[in-house]
Amino acid sequence: MNIGWPLAIVIIAIVIGIVAYLSTLSAADSAVAVEAEKAKGGEAFKQLAADYEKLAKETRDVQVAMQSDLADMRAKVESMEKMMREVG
Repeated sequence: MNIGWPLAIVIIAIVIGIVAYLSTLSAADSAVAVEAEKAKGGEAFKQLAADYEKLAKETRDVQVAMQSDLADMRAKVESMEKMMREVG
């Protein structure tokens, strides 16, 4: 069986067209999957950022309370030192 070159070119063009079409479909499916994965990652990031913000707020509150306690302790120590100087 011998086919002419015009028919061979047409067959090759059809095969290339089919491969290009299938690769386009595959790329579109991959793009959809990537976007879905990014959306999941975005939600996880938002949750992580909210958790971090909550932790930062708690840390600031603890620092303020600790500063208040330290100021109170300093006042008590200074009072004791003053009494010790007056007695001693």
